[in-house]
Amino acid sequence: MEGVVSSRVLWSLLFLLALVPLMAAPRIGPALPALRPGSVVPEDIVAPATLEYVDDAATGEVRAAATAAVLPVFNLDTRTLGDALVMIHRSFQEWRRVREAALRRSGGVPASRAELMSALQEIPGLALPPEGMAYLVRAGFDPAVEERLCAVLREVFQHRVVGSKAFLPRGERARVRDTRAGSEWVESPLKDVLSLDESRRLAQRALAAAGAGIGERAALGPLLADLATPNLSYDAALTDSRRREASDRIEPLMVRIPKGKVLLRRSDVVSEDAARALAAFNEARQAGVSGRVILGNLLLMSLLLFFMARYALFYQQSMRRDRHLFALLVVVTVVGLLLDRGFLWLYEHLVDSFQSQPYSNPAFYRYMVPMAVGAMLITLLVNPRVGMAYTLFYVPLFGMMMEWDLPLLLFCLVSNLAGIYGVTTYRQRTALIKAGLLLGGVNAVAVVALESVPGLALPPSHLAFQAVCGFAGGILVAILASFLLPLLESLFNLLTDVRLLELSNLNNPLLRRLAVEAPGSYNHSVIVGTLAEAAAEAIGANALFCRVAAYYHDVGKMLKPGYFIENQREATNRHDGLSPHMSALVIASHVKEGYELAKSYGLPKQVLDIIPQHHGTRKINYFYQKAKKVENPEVEQVSESDFRYPGPKPQTREAAIFMLSDSIEAAARTLEDPSPARFKGLIRKIVSDVILDDQFDECDLTFADLEKANAAFLHTLGSIYHHRIDYPGFEFDRVPERPFRGSRTHEDLPPPAARWRR
Repeated sequence: MEGVVSSRVLWSLLFLLALVPLMAAPRIGPALPALRPGSVVPEDIVAPATLEYVDDAATGEVRAAATAAVLPVFNLDTRTLGDALVMIHRSFQEWRRVREAALRRSGGVPASRAELMSALQEIPGLALPPEGMAYLVRAGFDPAVEERLCAVLREVFQHRVVGSKAFLPRGERARVRDTRAGSEWVESPLKDVLSLDESRRLAQRALAAAGAGIGERAALGPLLADLATPNLSYDAALTDSRRREASDRIEPLMVRIPKGKVLLRRSDVVSEDAARALAAFNEARQAGVSGRVILGNLLLMSLLLFFMARYALFYQQSMRRDRHLFALLVVVTVVGLLLDRGFLWLYEHLVDSFQSQPYSNPAFYRYMVPMAVGAMLITLLVNPRVGMAYTLFYVPLFGMMMEWDLPLLLFCLVSNLAGIYGVTTYRQRTALIKAGLLLGGVNAVAVVALESVPGLALPPSHLAFQAVCGFAGGILVAILASFLLPLLESLFNLLTDVRLLELSNLNNPLLRRLAVEAPGSYNHSVIVGTLAEAAAEAIGANALFCRVAAYYHDVGKMLKPGYFIENQREATNRHDGLSPHMSALVIASHVKEGYELAKSYGLPKQVLDIIPQHHGTRKINYFYQKAKKVENPEVEQVSESDFRYPGPKPQTREAAIFMLSDSIEAAARTLEDPSPARFKGLIRKIVSDVILDDQFDECDLTFADLEKANAAFLHTLGSIYHHRIDYPGFEFDRVPERPFRGSRTHEDLPPPAARWRR
């Protein structure tokens, strides 16, 4: 059991390792002409397949528009005026504090200006320009000056102040954020925006208007320049972030071009969009499928592989044969898809040498791909039922490789069904040609139907050429199947109807030897084959196999033909001089010797298995009873196991039919007055003995099958051993026997020995 599981794992890995690269390979199809924008189209260009691609140029344009729609963001600092006023008030307060402290230290004597300036400069956080500080010291920090400075600052900060107007938006619209309040709004246009230089000039004018003299304006100008800082700043980081978000929200623009769409007409001027479409087709052709597509294909292939394995297991359990069915399905599937891919590649390169329509259209040649070869092979090697199951697994895999082209998938399905039907009654090698002609005709009709369903007005020459391609594809399938069939027969040791017909040829060397060296056994085998074939047809077993295998089931007898009653021509019986045990050993040896002899002639295993199974472990009753008669209880007792065939018991319905056919044919020869009633009783007796001997415990033959087989045996025996009317003028009973020259007369012959029957 472990070996079977490991074998299935290995075949499964082969399946996946072979098909995953096949599905991920670059797409099949010739390259479209790479035309530049503005050039003239030399001939009509039609989309060879359905294509969806990202239009990078259009996507870039939309994203650029979305980015441009995002307004620049400016941060408004409403604390700038307050900070400047605080600086003015603090400067004057510190002056007063320093002056009063100096007065207290000196006992009321005012400090010098140098001492006051030195004391002011030592105050941390008080950054006054030297010129402005010197002027204020000289003015004694006049409150009027303080008031003028505050008024000027209030007038300046009534406006928006920016470091440079170069940051302002061209459309004069912007988003303004109050970082302190956390609010945001759009201003269009921005209100009263001044550059830093303009705000300083405004401060000078306001100071002059407030009554400041020239000296005061010159001294306090640097101070106002330091205090008139920008209160509106451009937030580049936030603006870029919002523009990136707006661009990322735009999904790539997909362009879908259906198969068969005319991309460009002859003599048209190539536009930018058309040039991008041509380039996209060529890029898609060269590039493999995406990782997500590969993952999807892998999952679908795994599901199909799982159900293929389960179907093979179920079929083997129900049919008890075809041990290598799963391996066969895997090999044929892989070979079929590789052939399809190879022929597509061949047609692609073949089309490159053609210039005129319709021969230069690669889509037309897809109908000539031999996509039904796998279904035909499975039907020939196993049966139509398994061929139908194979089709269900193969068509989706073919669809993955062909990018789910629905018309081509339907054509593949119809072609596979036609291939199965064409070889259902396959009986000779030349029948494959007939099946190929039938398949080609069905393919041609399917092509016409599929091309007519969409309602497109195709030129008659195009439709006719595609139908011819479909017909040629059917012939190609038959040729490939006839080539691959013997290889697969040999590789998996399978027995097809054609191989059986070849084995049924009476000119087969082994059969010729049997007919010459053991003619009685040969005649017995032919009649057993007739009985087995009739019974197999009645129960639905493989009748052809039963007839052909019957020819070889007793080939071991020709190694010692004289020890078997049907081949004895002398009056003496060779078993008369042997003990019952030795006779039983000689009789049973024909099974093993026949197996080895048939194996040396290269007979299939299925035929070889019939040789030991048609006797099973049955008892050689004649010699067993003979041994019982001469048994001496004081010396030894007769063991029944010494008089049984080695087996095994029948494993299939065909082997069970053989056991019954062989016994019934031998017993029917003993009837002196054959009649339907005698035959019926004989058949019932033999069938009952076999069942009571537990010979059918290991096969799936049912009682219903036995009833049908009994009726077939009775009808066939009646046809073989029928009565005839007497011929007038020929009274054979009264004609004296004439001896041949050199032979002994009837009177010279010794009395016949006792006959034995198995």
